[in-house]
Amino acid sequence: MEYLSAADMVGVHDRIIEETGGMLGVREENLLQSIAARPKTTFGNTEQFSGVFTKAAVYLESIATYHVFLDGNKRTALSVAAVFLLLNGYEMMLPVEESETFMLAAAQRQKTLEETAAWLKKHSRKKN
Repeated sequence: MEYLSAADMVGVHDRIIEETGGMLGVREENLLQSIAARPKTTFGNTEQFSGVFTKAAVYLESIATYHVFLDGNKRTALSVAAVFLLLNGYEMMLPVEESETFMLAAAQRQKTLEETAAWLKKHSRKKN
């Protein structure tokens, strides 16, 4: 499985901010490093987050709720999840209005990790 590094996530954030506006910058570097490592977390030899959609949901939830960037956290969270899925063979197809509503709820911790993973799976398809 391919993962995103902290630098990869900053690159996604910078592109989002340049395209849609807002303030560039990382609020807390150590938190960013933790978010980058979180989808790979194991306990013993057991993955804590298994499956591509759950791991994508971990990226999305972590960025959206911990506000690691100065601005654009929800936009970046969704884009990082999309890039992660793309790297691992899936394309996301999201209705804009539904995405905005879902991301607001996710950022306010109104969605569980399982609900987020299911939502990402529902709106993704295997690349050809």
